[in-house]
Amino acid sequence: MGVSNMMDKNQPSQSKYMYVNLEELVPKDHLLREVIDKIDFSFIYDKVENMYSHRGRRSVDPVKLIKMLLIGYFFGIPSERQLEEQVRVNLAYRWFLNIDLDEPVPDHSTISQNRRRRFKGTNVFQEIFDEIIKLCIAEGIVTGEIIVTDSTHIKANASNKRKEVVTVECTPSEYLGILEKEAEALQEKINKEKGYKGKKRGKEPNTAPKTKQIVRSKTDPESGYLNRPEKPKGFHYLDHMSIDAKHGIITDVYVTPGNVDDSEPYIDRLKSQQERLGLNIRKVGADKGYDYMNVHYGLDKLGIEGYIPGFARLSKTESFTIDKFAYNRNKDVYICPEGKFLYLSHIKQKKTKVYAARTRECKACLLKEQCLSKSDRRKSVTRPFHQDYADKTHTRQGSVEYTRIRKLRRMWCEGTNGILKENHNLSKARRRGIANVLEQCLLSALVINIKRYIKAIKQRELRKKHTCISNKIRTIMRKWLGKLVPSHFCQQAPLMGHSLIYTQPNRAFVKAN
Repeated sequence: MGVSNMMDKNQPSQSKYMYVNLEELVPKDHLLREVIDKIDFSFIYDKVENMYSHRGRRSVDPVKLIKMLLIGYFFGIPSERQLEEQVRVNLAYRWFLNIDLDEPVPDHSTISQNRRRRFKGTNVFQEIFDEIIKLCIAEGIVTGEIIVTDSTHIKANASNKRKEVVTVECTPSEYLGILEKEAEALQEKINKEKGYKGKKRGKEPNTAPKTKQIVRSKTDPESGYLNRPEKPKGFHYLDHMSIDAKHGIITDVYVTPGNVDDSEPYIDRLKSQQERLGLNIRKVGADKGYDYMNVHYGLDKLGIEGYIPGFARLSKTESFTIDKFAYNRNKDVYICPEGKFLYLSHIKQKKTKVYAARTRECKACLLKEQCLSKSDRRKSVTRPFHQDYADKTHTRQGSVEYTRIRKLRRMWCEGTNGILKENHNLSKARRRGIANVLEQCLLSALVINIKRYIKAIKQRELRKKHTCISNKIRTIMRKWLGKLVPSHFCQQAPLMGHSLIYTQPNRAFVKAN
């Protein structure tokens, strides 16, 4: 059988010298090229300068180390060993890190040793994260006008089987201290009005430190046991994220054990953003997991409007619920369905006001069988301290702004959480301890901030370009129309999908967008 002369065969070739320019091999639209064009990472040198000695062997460039970590989070490379291998063979990665083909790639152990020895106990990753946010603020991409918040669970690097039950002391928050002072002052006022002398009404307060039992991991004691409806049970961390609603830039990242309520660190994190970044936060959006008195009280004191849905707290009894009783703020009384008053009686657990009706009125009431349980002699309802602040927040429900902010929260918070877990190494904790998980969350949030920053800049440049072209066309059209017909025959009117319309008898000139 004859062999076709047109068929090519791969022949063994000799090694040859070639001049290679990495700049030409990286695609023009590659993400890393856009990162280099828009972000100057030289500020990192100032952040880490105090961590390096003035004597000894020269180290690996710290900017190169940080950028190498960012590559892993940009492209979802799950381990530093794989990251080293990918940088060795990927020309775009080498170009981004300024590593020539004949230069060795930093070893994966170099990254881990710098983390353990040089960066441990510092805020270097937080400072780099904040620097990018400040860049966004300077460019007008972050305004702080609307901040939406949510938390996402991150599976801890720990076995759910290796656990123990321990007793820990409860640490009271600053808000509980405020409540206690207000409750003591109000109880003292009630006692004076009712003429109590000597021993105060109720039991003596228990001054012993409060304790509680928790499930703790033997593998990673800093994680927390997550046990929430519709969530996976086990040891997790919670990543509490705040996002600016204009372009979806993450403005704050905070990590807690999985057994911490979302509402606990919320107000402190808003204060942190105001202090660190100088944000003037006007409105915030969150889900019903933040519908607690400490949140409503804190938002009011900060002068921030909260858009938070109410959490339905169902009664455990079959008697009339609190919504059947109208509250008169001026008289500080509740009014029952029969029109009788429930007056302030006492303070319960230093955080709740108890309002009670008169026994003789309840005894003669026709609705007592529906209202009272078998053991009750009179009806009483409770009202938390600072309920007025919660009512103020809940009055915004159903408004146009409430609906808009709720949509923004779902879009940015829930969408961002999914993207981070799917594409940017946040599906599970890679190391143990809150500090290590915080580093992981910061770097994951940092890369998505950079991507959204680049997108916002490109959109602005495109709008500016379109505006320039539109202005030129508008000028040409006006000159052309001025020659065809006197100006008093021309009319300018708006039309959907068009910027200008000039009309005259039997003619129409339309400039489309």
